[in-house]
Amino acid sequence: MAPRWTHVTITVSDLDRSVAFYRDFCGLTLVRDRRKEGGATAWMGPRGSKVEDPVFVLVLMQGEVRDRVDHLGFQVGSREEVDAKAEEGRARGILEMGPKDSGGSVGYWVILRDPDGHGVEFTHGQPLVGL
Repeated sequence: MAPRWTHVTITVSDLDRSVAFYRDFCGLTLVRDRRKEGGATAWMGPRGSKVEDPVFVLVLMQGEVRDRVDHLGFQVGSREEVDAKAEEGRARGILEMGPKDSGGSVGYWVILRDPDGHGVEFTHGQPLVGL
């Protein structure tokens, strides 16, 4: 079997606060809470992924945040959704950049900062394949 990309792990200072951010802003749901098993991670996947294995998960690991991810990318269904993320981010003081239309393969995007400063991009019209 060829390797399959399954997850990205980021360190967060407060699991509950980060779970709430990724649930509220990114529409992710908690698929595994390792704290219940004595661990220090919370695994988040797309809504509805509690029944079957999600294609990809974001693993939040409790600890000292020493390095930040440049940004994680999430596609949304419309420019209006990008604008709504920007407005909510602005209201919460976490808007980093945008919204901006970069056209072509980049599309319309905004970047917010999660509670530990990791970048989170929301985009519309950004194809994942192409030359």
